[in-house]
Amino acid sequence: MRKLIITTIISTFLFSVPTTTVFNVEGMSCASGCAPKVNKAAMEIKGVESCDVNFIDSKAVITYDNEKVSESNILEALKTNTTFKYNLNKGINSSSEAACDSNTKACCNKTKENQKKSFIQRLFGF
Repeated sequence: MRKLIITTIISTFLFSVPTTTVFNVEGMSCASGCAPKVNKAAMEIKGVESCDVNFIDSKAVITYDNEKVSESNILEALKTNTTFKYNLNKGINSSSEAACDSNTKACCNKTKENQKKSFIQRLFGF
């Protein structure tokens, strides 16, 4: 009987491999407020193990137990609990400019300006 219980427990751990999915997040306007909201909403979903939100790329990388929750459940929970628009990342275009809409063009332009400046210019602000 003990062997059966131990075998069951071990097989449960072996077959519950975490799954990672990348979601596109549209409508984030700032890194300090929006990204933590997405992270908090994702971590409140049962079965989600980790969430990494990248403001610049407008993406959320979520690792979850696919036996407890599915991609569609996560997508619906995020749409319900936050005001952002989400969809699955199908790898169509991974540039940050493609994720910008008319409301967030300013953030992308700022990012481009920072990339053009040298390290010293960015360090001292000129």
